[in-house]
Amino acid sequence: SPHMLLPDQGIGNFAKVGLETNPDLRVLVQASWPGLDGQLGKFDNAMREQMTVAGLQALSDGYDIAWLKPLEKQVEAFNESVGRSAVKIVPVSRAVFALRRLIAEGGAPGLTKQSELFRDPLGHPKPPLALLVSYCHFAAIYGRSPVGLPVPSALQENPQMNELNSLLQKIAWDSVISYPMSGVRAPDESQ
Repeated sequence: SPHMLLPDQGIGNFAKVGLETNPDLRVLVQASWPGLDGQLGKFDNAMREQMTVAGLQALSDGYDIAWLKPLEKQVEAFNESVGRSAVKIVPVSRAVFALRRLIAEGGAPGLTKQSELFRDPLGHPKPPLALLVSYCHFAAIYGRSPVGLPVPSALQENPQMNELNSLLQKIAWDSVISYPMSGVRAPDESQ
């Protein structure tokens, strides 16, 4: 996951070194969510409860413009320089925003507050969010849906663990296959 300041030279440097020894290397860059919900002033985790669906959409749109688009440009330029799509982006931020919108709407089984996703104001994840991120990476690495994987021990405390696990898997898969720079597409069901 690159630093918030872009371009992050580490992406290209890492990929170049890797491609020298393995020309088939595929590098996955995590597009994370904004720390402190993008706030520059005083912010605490409980303030996430004030975020409405419209507020989340505005935050997501602003984040896409200010951070995701520059990351995409950096990755596209690198891929063009090496003549292949060696670096992909895992759209974790999009999955996080989707889950937060569902929580704000009351549609996430076992989660009632957006702050239940974060350990601290900066945005380090609690188990449900860490699991969502893991499912995004699973989908990007293996090119297949995480839907149907068993409930991990990290969710065992949640009374609606089966429903929540299924939701996290679906959000991750939908986020990855709907984002072209992940390099993953839904299987063509007409075949």
